[in-house]
Amino acid sequence: MNSQKQDAGEQQEAGLVKETFQAVDRYWFSYGSATPIGLFRICIGTLAVADLLMLIPDWTTWFSEKGFVPSWLNDIFLGSRVPVGFGTPWSVPRISLLSGVTDARIGMAFFALTILAGVFTAFGLWTRVSSIALAIGMVSIQHRDAAILHGGDTVVRVGCMYLAIAPSGAACSIDRLIGLWRRKISEAPVLVSLWPQRLITFNLALIYLTTTWLKWGGGMWQNGTATYYPARLPEFYRFPYPQFINDFPFVYLTTYGTLFVEFSMATLVFFKPLRKYVLLCGILMHAHIEYTMNIPLFSYLMVSYYICFYDGDEIAAWAGRIGERKRKWHVMVRMPVGMRLKPAAVGLLDSVDPFKLVHYLPGDSADWAATRHDDSPLPVSQAIWTRSVGSWVFGWFPGVWKKILQNAIEPMPDEDEPAPRINKERKHIKAGG
Repeated sequence: MNSQKQDAGEQQEAGLVKETFQAVDRYWFSYGSATPIGLFRICIGTLAVADLLMLIPDWTTWFSEKGFVPSWLNDIFLGSRVPVGFGTPWSVPRISLLSGVTDARIGMAFFALTILAGVFTAFGLWTRVSSIALAIGMVSIQHRDAAILHGGDTVVRVGCMYLAIAPSGAACSIDRLIGLWRRKISEAPVLVSLWPQRLITFNLALIYLTTTWLKWGGGMWQNGTATYYPARLPEFYRFPYPQFINDFPFVYLTTYGTLFVEFSMATLVFFKPLRKYVLLCGILMHAHIEYTMNIPLFSYLMVSYYICFYDGDEIAAWAGRIGERKRKWHVMVRMPVGMRLKPAAVGLLDSVDPFKLVHYLPGDSADWAATRHDDSPLPVSQAIWTRSVGSWVFGWFPGVWKKILQNAIEPMPDEDEPAPRINKERKHIKAGG
C-alpha cells in the first residue's frame, strides 16, 4: 500500500513538473498577435531618428577627426574587441562600420543613411531590411564615440537590435497595408512567435533589477538622500518645479519610491493583476524624470518598452473600448451609388482604423459623402484620415486619400454572381521572418 502511494505521489510530482515546463514553454514560444511588436517598432524607430537628429548640430564636434574624439582615440578608449567574459580569455570583434573611417563625408553619409533606415523602420516600409540597417547603423555610430553615451543611448541601441530579430513589420506597418492591398496576406491578425517580445520584457526587467541592486549598494540610497543631489547639479536642470519636491522630507519619498518602483518593474510587473498599476507607477516616475532632469529621450525610450508587457488581443480590446466610448467621433462614409468596397480595400481600411470610428455604407448619390454622428456633413478625406490612426502617414499629402478611395471601390455584382471571398485564415510567421 505504501509503495502504491509513493508511486502515485511520484507520478503526481512528475506531472506537476511537466505542466510547469509546458507552461513556461507556452509563455516563451507560443504564437500571438504581432501588434505589440509593431507598436514597439514605431516608438523605437521614431525615437532612434530623434536621437540621431539631435546629434547633427554637433556632429563635427563628436564624430569627426577635427572634434574631441578622433577615430584613433576612440579605438584606444573603446577597444576593437569585446571580451566574452565568464573567466574566459575569448573576445569577439566589435561591430562598427565606422571604425578607422577618417573621411567626414563618408561618416556623414553613413549617418544620413542610418536616419533614413530609422524613418523606414518607424513607418514599417521594407521593414526587414530597414530594421537590420538601423541596428547596424546605430551600433556603429555609438561605437564610433562611446565617450558621450548614457543609459538612454544603450536602451535605443538594444531596442534597434530587437527590431532586427523580431517580425516587426507584420503589424502596424506600410508593408502590411501593401500586402493587404495586393491580397498577399490575410486580413486576420498575423500570429508570430512571441519569444522576441518576451525577451524585450525580460531585458527591461533586468535593467530595473540591476539598477535597484546597484543603487541599494550605495549609502545615499540606503539613507534616503540620493535624489537630493542631482537636483543641485546645473547640467541636469530642465524645467522649474516646486522647491519642496527636492527638499526633506519629500526627498525620502522620491528616493525610496524610486527603489520600490524599479524593483516592482523587475518583479511584480509579471503578476497580471498588478501589472497595470506597476506600469502606471513606472510611467509616473519617468514623467517626473523627463520633466525635472535633462536626460534626452531616456524616459520616452524606457516607457516604449512597456508596450511589450501586453498581448495583441489586450491592445485590440482596449482600442475597441476606446472606440465605443468615442461615439461622437464616429463617421458614416457613403460610397457612390451602385459601388462597393473591393475585398482588398476592406482589409486595408479596417487595418488603418483600430478604433473602428469610420463606417462605410452604400450611398445614394453619384459621389462620396460623409456625415458625423449628428448627420452634419464632413469632407470625406478629412473624415477618414483624421479618425483612422493608421492613415495619418498618408493624410498629410493632399489627394492621397482621394486616390485611394477611387481605387478602393468597384461596381456591385449581379445578385446571382457570388461575392468575392476573403481568406481570413491566420498566418504564422517565424520570429526572424
